[in-house]
Amino acid sequence: MRDAAKQRRIGLFGGTFDPVHKGHLAAARRAAEVLQLNKVVFVPAADPPHKKHTVARFSQRVAMLELALADTGDLFALSLVEAQRAAPSYTVETLIEFKDQLRGQRLFFIIGADSLLEIHLWYRYNQLFTLADFIVVARPGITDGQVTSAIACLPQGFVVKKPNFHWQSRDGASSLYYLRDGVLNISSSVLRRELAEKKCPEALPGQVLEYIQANHLYQGTGKDRAI
Repeated sequence: MRDAAKQRRIGLFGGTFDPVHKGHLAAARRAAEVLQLNKVVFVPAADPPHKKHTVARFSQRVAMLELALADTGDLFALSLVEAQRAAPSYTVETLIEFKDQLRGQRLFFIIGADSLLEIHLWYRYNQLFTLADFIVVARPGITDGQVTSAIACLPQGFVVKKPNFHWQSRDGASSLYYLRDGVLNISSSVLRRELAEKKCPEALPGQVLEYIQANHLYQGTGKDRAI
């Protein structure tokens, strides 16, 4: 008999992962620990609409994710669902697809606090919070006050359930959690700059750094899109 409870709480971690780093892995582990997630699925954006370009190609970003997740056991998984649709990669369409595929299971979408501040610009953002609960991870430069102000502006009318951690929509249909502790202060843009300066950032998993060096990635200024 299928053990439905085993797959009941699924985290979806979207992003460009350009490149994936230890901060991403730490955030995913922290989310799984605090929210008791059975699995966290990394969902790289094939054609992110809110970024002019990525430096590494989608196939390269996927290869780096595969290396980073290789020794993480059954907790983490990788989905290429956004590459299977026409561009651009809209989060609302990804959540609709996962909600249809994983019926009966509770979905949690993991984003950084910087993304929360811009979520009102996302395609059909009003619908996002009807499709999954949200886990917001603290990011460098984003204050707790900015996070709480952004939450207060969301159309679902989120109200505090547990101060500084848990909010719930007024209709009780969706929740939002803020993880402000236990995450690493790492930025992909800073790592790209360090790599362009021929540095070897410790924030990169070893196999990912080796792949970057072998494929001569991020050696320019960050403006040279990989083809």
